[in-house]
Amino acid sequence: MKHDDIKAIADLAKLSFSGDDVERFAKQFDDIVSYVGVLSTLDIDDVAPQTHVHDTVNVLRDDVAGESLTTAEALANAPKKNEAFFKVPKVL
Repeated sequence: MKHDDIKAIADLAKLSFSGDDVERFAKQFDDIVSYVGVLSTLDIDDVAPQTHVHDTVNVLRDDVAGESLTTAEALANAPKKNEAFFKVPKVL
């Protein structure tokens, strides 16, 4: 990778590098690109496209109404309340 490319990437990321850093990062970028190039050598003809690596399926229960707290029970420990609601600070 060219030094100008490294400097352009650094500018996009709002970073500044010394000359030694640019040289070191150029080598590291070249190593990364070479390693990623290994992926093109893999035989993936028999691999089906996937949307997720696991075949896990959500297990959901039926939504059945059941017993719940009364309004008085729900508000019993609230620090601020009125007849039927929790009182909270105004959020703008």
